[in-house]
Amino acid sequence: MNARDTALPLNARLFVAIVTISGLAVVARCVFVLAATDVPWEWLLFAALTIASGAFTLKIPAIDSRLCVSELFALTCVLLFGPAAGAVTLALDGALLSIRCRMSAAQIVFNFGSLGLAVWVSGTLFFFASGAQPLYNHAAPYAGLIVPLALTTLTYFTLNSGLTATAVALSGRRAIWLVWREHFLPLLPSYLAGGSVSLLLVVALRELHLSAIALILPLLLISYLTLKSYFGRLEDSAHHVAQLNRLQLSTVETLATAVRRVQGAALALAREIGVTDDETLKAIAAAALLHDTGKIAIPEHILNKPGRLSPAEFEKMKLHAPIGAEILSSIEFPYPVVPIVRHHHENWDGSGYPDGLKATDIPLGARILAVVDCFDALTSDRPYRNRMDEETALGILRERRATMYDPVVVDAFVAAHRRIMPAGDPTPHPVARAVGSARAMLRDAPEAQAPPPPGESAIADEALAVGSLARAMCGEASLRDAGALVWMLVRQMLPCAAAMALFVPEEEQDSLAVRYAAGAHAARLRGTRKAMGTGIAGWVAVNRRSVPNAEAALDLGADVKTLTPPLLSALALPLIQHEKVVAVLALYATTSNAFADRHARVLDLLAPHLATSVAAPLDLDEPQTHRSGDLKLVHGASA
Repeated sequence: MNARDTALPLNARLFVAIVTISGLAVVARCVFVLAATDVPWEWLLFAALTIASGAFTLKIPAIDSRLCVSELFALTCVLLFGPAAGAVTLALDGALLSIRCRMSAAQIVFNFGSLGLAVWVSGTLFFFASGAQPLYNHAAPYAGLIVPLALTTLTYFTLNSGLTATAVALSGRRAIWLVWREHFLPLLPSYLAGGSVSLLLVVALRELHLSAIALILPLLLISYLTLKSYFGRLEDSAHHVAQLNRLQLSTVETLATAVRRVQGAALALAREIGVTDDETLKAIAAAALLHDTGKIAIPEHILNKPGRLSPAEFEKMKLHAPIGAEILSSIEFPYPVVPIVRHHHENWDGSGYPDGLKATDIPLGARILAVVDCFDALTSDRPYRNRMDEETALGILRERRATMYDPVVVDAFVAAHRRIMPAGDPTPHPVARAVGSARAMLRDAPEAQAPPPPGESAIADEALAVGSLARAMCGEASLRDAGALVWMLVRQMLPCAAAMALFVPEEEQDSLAVRYAAGAHAARLRGTRKAMGTGIAGWVAVNRRSVPNAEAALDLGADVKTLTPPLLSALALPLIQHEKVVAVLALYATTSNAFADRHARVLDLLAPHLATSVAAPLDLDEPQTHRSGDLKLVHGASA
C-alpha cells in the first residue's frame, strides 16, 4: 500500500518522518542480518516472485492506496527464511511499485520503510509465538503454527493498513478510524486467506519442493481476479453516481446551484444532529443530488404549473419518488441511497407518500433532506412565483414541525440554518426572472396601478389581438391573427421590442418574406425578402439557431438607422414544427444591444408554442388580404 504526501499538514509530515526513519533503520538491520547469516539461495527465487507479482496490484477505491498480491509471497518468505528476508523483500517490492506508479521520492521512501517495518515486526512475533525456526531448513508441527500465523497475519494487517490509513487521514484531515474502517477493514478476510495460502505454500514446498509453486499460482490468480471484480464494482458505483450527477446538473444552471446548495446543507445538518457514520453521510450526499431523478417521468406542464395541482395531477406528481428509486435501484450503490430517494416525501405523521411511513420509520437521511429541500424551495425563485424571505420560510417549517417534518431535525435546522445553509444567489436566473415576472404581471393585473393612456397604435394592436383571439377560438385564425397574438405576448415579456416581423419561407424562391409585421415602421417591414442564408433571418433559418443583438440593418437595410425612431438591434429565432422551419420571428429595438441572453432564452421556451400557432394558418394557405372591416382596425400593423 502507499500514501500520498502532497501538501501534508505538520502532524502528517511528522508521522511520515517517524515511520520512514524507523522503517529505514529496521531494513538496514535486516540487510546486516542477511549478510551475516547463511540464507539459502532459494530466498532469491522468492524475492524475484514477490517483485514480479508486484505488477498485479489493485487500486483501493476512493483513496490513493493499493493492495499488492506480492504480500503473500513476502509472508511465505518470512515463514521460510525468517523476518529479515521477508522485510527486505517486501520493502524492495514496495519501492519498485512506488516507482512504477510515479510517486514522489517521499512516498517511495515511506512505502519502503513502512512495509519493511510491518513485515519485520509481524515476522518476529511469529517466531516468538511459535518457538519455531525458519521453516525452509527446520521442521515444525503444522498444527502448532496455525494460531501464531493468524496472530502474525492480524499484526501485519493492522500495522500495514494502520500506517497507511493514518498517513491518508492526517493528510486529508479526516478521522483515522473512519478511513481505516471504510477502506481497509473490508480487506481483512483477504489478508487472513493470504496467511492460510502462505502456510499451504510452505507445506507444499516442503513436500513437493519448488514444483509446488505451479499448483499454488492458479489459486493466487483466482484471488486476484475476485478482488479486482469487487473493487471494480465499487468504482462502477462511484462512476455511476458521478455520471448521474452530471446528467442531473447539466439541464439548467439554476438546478445545479440549488442541488449543490441542498447537498451541502443536508450534510451540514446531518452532522449538526450527530450523524458521524461515513456511509450514511455518503448516502445523504448522493441522494441530495439524485432525489428528484423520477421527475423525468412527470409531464412538464405539471412540474411547472403556476398554481395548486389538481388531485389527478398531484397523484401523477407523487409517482416521482418511487420512479426515482426504481431508476436508481439498478445501480449497486455501496451505501443506502435508494431508501432516501423513495421516502423523501414521507411525513412525520404518516400522511406522506409513497408508503405512508411515519416518525422514525422514515430513513433519517430522508427526514433531513425533506427539511432542507423545503426551505431551499421556499427561498428560491420559481417560474411561477417569487422567493420568500427566510423568516417566512422558517415560519412554515415551524408550522409543519411534528406533522410533516421530524421535530428534532426542524429544531436543529432553525437554530443553525444561517451557518449550515449556503446563501442563495440574490439574482434569480434570467429565465426564472423573465417568465416569473411575466406570469406575475398577468396574475396581478387586476390589482395593478393603471398604466398611462395608450397611443393610437397600441389601441389598434390590442383591438386586433382581441379580434384575433375570438377567431382563434372559433377555429378561423389567420396568419394575421396568429401574428397579433404573438406580438401581444412578446411586448409583455420583452418591452424593449419596438417592432416584430414574421419571415415565412418561400421554397420556390429559396428565400424568406415578411408575411406579418407589427409595431414601429410595420409598413416599412412588410414585403422584406431575404435569400436563405443571408441577413439575420436567412442565417437563422438555415442554421436553426437564435441570434441576439445583430444589427437590424442586415435584414432591413441601412436606412432603418435614419428612421424615427431608428431600428438598431435585432433578435431572431427559428420557429420549428415537425423538423421544419415554418417561420423566423424577428424582433427589432430602437437601441443597440437592447436584447440580453435571457430574452433569447425566454423566447426559446415559447418557440414550440409559437411555431404551432403560426403553422396552423400557414397550412390553411389563406390569402393575405382581409375584409375591410378588419383592416380598419389596423394602423400599427401590416401584413
